[in-house]
Amino acid sequence: MSEKSNHFPTTIHDFLTEYAQSDTIRLHMPGGKGADFPLDITEINGADVLYECSGIIRESERNTAKLYGAAETCYSCGGSTLAIQAMLYAACQRSGKRKIAAGRYSHKSLINTAILLGLDVNWIYPEEFLGCGLSPEAIGKAIDSDTAAVFVNSVDYLGGECDIEAAARVCRKRGVPLLTDNAHGAYKVFTGGHPIALGADMCADSAHKTLPALTGAAYLHLADSSYLADAKAGMAIFGSSSPSYLILDSLDLCARYIAEQRDDALRAAERVRELKARLTADGITLRQSDDMRITLDALSLGYTGYEAGQFLRLHGAEPEMCDERYTVLLFSTVQPERDFAAVYDILRKMPQKAPLTCENEPLLMPEKVLTPREAFFAPKITIPSEPAYSEGRICAGVFSPCPPCVPIVMPGERISADAAHALVRYGVTNIDVVNE
Repeated sequence: MSEKSNHFPTTIHDFLTEYAQSDTIRLHMPGGKGADFPLDITEINGADVLYECSGIIRESERNTAKLYGAAETCYSCGGSTLAIQAMLYAACQRSGKRKIAAGRYSHKSLINTAILLGLDVNWIYPEEFLGCGLSPEAIGKAIDSDTAAVFVNSVDYLGGECDIEAAARVCRKRGVPLLTDNAHGAYKVFTGGHPIALGADMCADSAHKTLPALTGAAYLHLADSSYLADAKAGMAIFGSSSPSYLILDSLDLCARYIAEQRDDALRAAERVRELKARLTADGITLRQSDDMRITLDALSLGYTGYEAGQFLRLHGAEPEMCDERYTVLLFSTVQPERDFAAVYDILRKMPQKAPLTCENEPLLMPEKVLTPREAFFAPKITIPSEPAYSEGRICAGVFSPCPPCVPIVMPGERISADAAHALVRYGVTNIDVVNE
């Protein structure tokens, strides 16, 4: 058996490593038998059980919870999607209610969960299309006596941020829990401003987006331990009964990274800020964004966001997202140092042309006709998204360009002309509608 590490405890990793180094005959799943992936096991004796954990997984989750200042942390091998499903389930179980108030431009996992749980949604509208910034007044107006919880995004795909502290004050005053989708902000454990520290009751973090963890690795942080049983039950309902131990291993090691590499992570955030400052000083227009993102306003340079993205690809860099106006560059706390200088050199090579213009997307506020579940399970037909075909029809599916995976029209909403135009511009060519 290997010696235990003297570093931050990694109970999952230690067990997997010891098992891989043993001569145990693997008469269990998975079928690879450890040949190519020796740490890939199933829930064997001693490995604990993710949704009913009391051993190595439970200890690892508790270690991570302390790092984030949470009462409890639940590991997810299904990304923030599973964490969002679980926290909505937990909030509704606690309250016995089936209505939530939510930021209008939420990830599709929110609306999919509403369909599965039969939730009605009062939408909280931001000031701009696809933004997550919500005023306290708008949040307060969306809460009524039937509201089980308020759900908001902490960071949106363009790097905009929601005032979580202000949202939490409103929710406390109205006696409802605040649930946050912080999928893009797990790194805030280093830089400050994490939703749990700002008063959120539950928070979903995608570790894999900005921290060194495998794709699908995520956290559900709870500010109150009394939510734990329902959160785990929700994960068991929605998650796979075969969680990946490779992902769990990466979450365990990520906790060690958080505990021991704070200076390196803060240095990466500082490099992003420095790069933003250099680009701005050179006349390159950037949209204000969070600490791990650079959002290039490509139109100001004479390009669409898609064209700027292609320029980056031709010079050896792959952007996170491109749309008509913006090109998004997403960094992580372990970004190689050489990348910052390389990105600067690439963007400096981009010939600047006469600025282009485009119309700002209108803030869509479609009429709600049915609940998401009613619309999704109604008899439906598929039609072209163009206004001539879709205007006036009731949306019956979840259609979201990826990224940012935000539905433009929600199931149960009547499609307006503006919404139909937006669907087409974002590449949604066909849409399901209720067959009236």
